[in-house]
Amino acid sequence: MASQFLNKLVLPLALAAASCSGSGSDIGAAGAGGSGAAGDTMSGAGGTVATGGAPGSGGATGLGGLSGSGGGTAGSGGGAGAGPGGAPGVDSGAGRGGAAGSGGSPASVDSGAIADAAPTAGCGAATWPMGGTANPQMIDVANNGTTTARQFYFALPTNYASSRPYRVVFAWHYAGGTAVMVAGTGGGAGRYYGLQPLLADTIFITGQGLNDAQGRTGWPNTNGQDVAFARAMMDWLNANFCVDKGRIFSTGFSYGAIMSHTVACQMPDVFRAAGIMSGALIGRANSCVNHPIAAWMTHGSDDTSASGGVDFSAGVTARDRIVALNHCAATTQPTTPDPCVAYDGCDSGYPTVWCPRQAPRTDTGHVIPSFAPAAIAAFFSQF
Repeated sequence: MASQFLNKLVLPLALAAASCSGSGSDIGAAGAGGSGAAGDTMSGAGGTVATGGAPGSGGATGLGGLSGSGGGTAGSGGGAGAGPGGAPGVDSGAGRGGAAGSGGSPASVDSGAIADAAPTAGCGAATWPMGGTANPQMIDVANNGTTTARQFYFALPTNYASSRPYRVVFAWHYAGGTAVMVAGTGGGAGRYYGLQPLLADTIFITGQGLNDAQGRTGWPNTNGQDVAFARAMMDWLNANFCVDKGRIFSTGFSYGAIMSHTVACQMPDVFRAAGIMSGALIGRANSCVNHPIAAWMTHGSDDTSASGGVDFSAGVTARDRIVALNHCAATTQPTTPDPCVAYDGCDSGYPTVWCPRQAPRTDTGHVIPSFAPAAIAAFFSQF
């Protein structure tokens, strides 16, 4: 099914100038002004989905700041730190406690943390690789009897120290995009979709997608190649850095959102939460792991494959899978920012937020909404 689904992908690769609205076309826009790339269409049995194009450039709207990262460390032999948190942010997320002191363990605000909290091999290391766009990394990824060299970039927080564990955010590029664009400073996807300036004490990583059947870079996960890449990057991070394995996150727009749905399906026991912007689940859902995952999702009601996007109905179907996975009720409560709602009754520690963008809003197409970076950062900060 997945191969038939992907064999019909079509995308003009040229970038096009865009207005700030991007309405009525496949041009992405985020924030004020900027330019976006043409989207791409994919058709498959049972419906039409698309992997979409590049978002437009532009700044995200500030929403009152983010949650703080919490206090310091527990004393020698003590338990988890329980910091006072930072300034109020979107959804009023509480600050997370600091790293554990000697003999302690990382603090958590809920009971849904990933069970494996053992120190990674990179904890206590005296040296480590250098990050940034000037230092692309290569790794050999073994999968189904073949080995493929894959490229990625990463960025360390200021004053990184191997004596404490850090949160990790994976950011996946859109169709036809590149990892260096996500790791760089320009465009709507730059600075790791705008999350890097908002999440201190975080390691960011972004991989380079391989060409699909249409010659575009993306995440078709052919024969499991992209999930294998995600696991290899996670292993590399654990070997080189001090990673908090209970706080691994995924985000992306369009094809990057599809990849986030893929890891939410096949790796929910590794990823704590996902921030998904205009995505869908491609391939067979029966390959999904039965483990909850917290999720923040947004989609525009006028997003269609005909305009180079991802059909809104496909986003709803992917949302419904996560709602059921997390055992949420059918009812919701409004939450910030508008138009988001939080599902009632979800498994403890696995909040599920849905942000449908509908008229009379003007960001109802295949775009990154200006509120997304701050809202996703705040959602991740609660863990």
